[in-house]
Amino acid sequence: MNVQLYLTPIPFSGDEISDKTAVVIDVLRCTTCVSAALMAGARGVIPTSGPGEAADMWTKIGPEMAILAGERNGIKIENFQLGNSPAEFTSEAVGGKLVVMTTSNGTAAFMEATGAALTLSCSLNNISKVAARIAEEGRDLVITCAGMTGQFSIEDTICGGMLMHLLATKSKIKLTVNDAGSLALLLYRSNKTALRQTIAQGEHARFLSRLGFETDVTAAAACDTMPVLPILKDGCLAPADE
Repeated sequence: MNVQLYLTPIPFSGDEISDKTAVVIDVLRCTTCVSAALMAGARGVIPTSGPGEAADMWTKIGPEMAILAGERNGIKIENFQLGNSPAEFTSEAVGGKLVVMTTSNGTAAFMEATGAALTLSCSLNNISKVAARIAEEGRDLVITCAGMTGQFSIEDTICGGMLMHLLATKSKIKLTVNDAGSLALLLYRSNKTALRQTIAQGEHARFLSRLGFETDVTAAAACDTMPVLPILKDGCLAPADE
């Protein structure tokens, strides 16, 4: 399996991903919240590029059927019902509803991955589910790390490294990876016994902790606590039919 990992989002041409599996990773906190929302019974999560688009989509769907969630610079957007903390996505808040979401980093990354044969949302919380589906599909893989404001982030890269490690060890898949993928593998394997501590020391985690979201960082650093498989189809991330 050929694996191309990107440390930050890039625009893809159709030829680059049309026959591949694409994975978007934004551990802090978009893809973690996607998993939390679906675990809480949301019908799906619709990633949007900005607050205006999100509000228009929410109005079109109808407030009784959808809820607005998102942040800019870590803070809940004014007049949105939810921010970007996993703990906010409870069954009472999102059960049976569509979540229209916009975030500073993660939702834009999904916009770039819509042309893939299969697009998955990956966090540490659901990483084994994602790895198993990638192995089942057997296609070449593109991993996009959302990063932080266009820059490298340690948590997304280490998650990408763990994903490749699971494919190589549990699924016994022979991987051919690019240099960024080799870096991600090295980062994970060097820190796999101290993931939470490594992520907590990162720039993004320190930023969120200063804003009072330290518990979000702890929750996002836990592996396989939300065994759900979000698949992007027709612009909506919904749980796989199993």
